Amino acid sequence: MARSPQLTAIALVLLCAAAIMAAPAKEDVDSYSFPVFNANTTDVLWVATNKTVVQGASLLFQPERPFPEVNASDGFLLLPGQVDLWRAGDDGGVPAREASFNTSFTVESSATPVSFVILLDKFPTFNNPAGLRGANGSNTGAVPNATADGLAAVEVGTVKSYAPESPDVGLNVTVTPNGTAEAAVWIEYDAVAHLLHVYVGAAGGEPRPAKALLDTPLSLAGQGTPQTSPIGFFAGQGTTQTALVGLFAGTVRDIFDGVRDWDLTVDSFDGKNKKKGTSWWVILIAVLGSVVAAAAIVSLVVWCFVSRRRARTMEPIPKL
Repeated sequence: MARSPQLTAIALVLLCAAAIMAAPAKEDVDSYSFPVFNANTTDVLWVATNKTVVQGASLLFQPERPFPEVNASDGFLLLPGQVDLWRAGDDGGVPAREASFNTSFTVESSATPVSFVILLDKFPTFNNPAGLRGANGSNTGAVPNATADGLAAVEVGTVKSYAPESPDVGLNVTVTPNGTAEAAVWIEYDAVAHLLHVYVGAAGGEPRPAKALLDTPLSLAGQGTPQTSPIGFFAGQGTTQTALVGLFAGTVRDIFDGVRDWDLTVDSFDGKNKKKGTSWWVILIAVLGSVVAAAAIVSLVVWCFVSRRRARTMEPIPKL
């Protein structure tokens, strides 16, 4: 027997209601997004050089140029505050939790080398004779995991801006475009596997390549101690539980001119996070969706009931 239109409509509404109720909650992550760097988008960002910290990088775009030396100096463009990276265990041994993160950005073809960096929970010491790059450049000697593709070269190592007290800390992923086309960069850290993956592909909205250009072990919870893994030395060194995160270049202007579409998501921890648990608007949408679905079901049931009553009252009375 063919299914009636009323029953079909009820089934569709029930399926929609189930989909709304079963919709997954938003992931518990902290997210940052900067499509471009200009006077409007950099107000919350910090700039740190070997001599100055500017809190509110938008000041560098003002017509009066209050800090002309900063734009021409090597330096960091950093997120405000600190990012949670890991939590120590109760016994002070193995970390209780580490944060995975994903970041991506586009590098102009004419850009100078730019680095994604994870520092310590403090700014490097001012007027360090070694500078922000450290005595031997951004990395120590030859980097065995440096590699390149048709768009850019990628080099992974440590940050040396805290030398000589802490010569190797954090993470430094340097991207050098080859000058032929824009390069899109994806950097992904799996805290469970302690693996860092770096992808490089064509810019302009193209999907991330299926194969990483560089895979290397990484652990940021080693507190600066030498670390090894079953497949070699870790690319970075340990950092503090919370750390400064951002970009580095030979001049701060190189970041403004050469980088765009910077996005970063980091796993949130319970406690001091900006998006703890499920966001209020996600809960509101789920509640409203459930109410709408319930109202639709009730309305449909009433409509079916009224339709049947009408059909019965309009049936011809049989003649005797």
